[in-house]
Amino acid sequence: MRAASVAIVLVFFSASCSGAHSAPVGARFGPPVTLLAGKWELNLARTHYGRGVDRRRREVFTCAPRGNRVHCVIRSVRADGRAVVGEFAATLDGVGAPVSGIDGVDEVQLSESGDSVLDGTFRWQGRPAFGYRALRSGDGRSLMIISVDPITRVALTTVVVYDRR
Repeated sequence: MRAASVAIVLVFFSASCSGAHSAPVGARFGPPVTLLAGKWELNLARTHYGRGVDRRRREVFTCAPRGNRVHCVIRSVRADGRAVVGEFAATLDGVGAPVSGIDGVDEVQLSESGDSVLDGTFRWQGRPAFGYRALRSGDGRSLMIISVDPITRVALTTVVVYDRR
């Protein structure tokens, strides 16, 4: 269950933006600009799943500003044919926000440490369930999501890659 949730979450956060530089959330004017903004499609050829991850046939996620939050929707078809739709709207300052549609996850915390790195922690009933680090390519056309330990932030084995559409 945890591995399946990790894979779904990784998909949520694999997007890249136009190359605009991010400022601290409190210093931004207008909607937040983040590396998650855009429409992203899973690149299976460049993705490596660790053991126990609920593999996908395809996945598309979109993220866009909504007020001072980033709203993301993930549409996934799993290897066994199941369709999964997950959704959240979160700020980029580490404050928890509700998540719907992902088993074993009820909250996400996002923290952007620059214009090309974003950390996410998914929680279940107040406890960290899994984490990821999202890195975008220099040209903004792909996003790599690396699974990390939700507490120590040490890199794990799943690497999911998305291409901008």
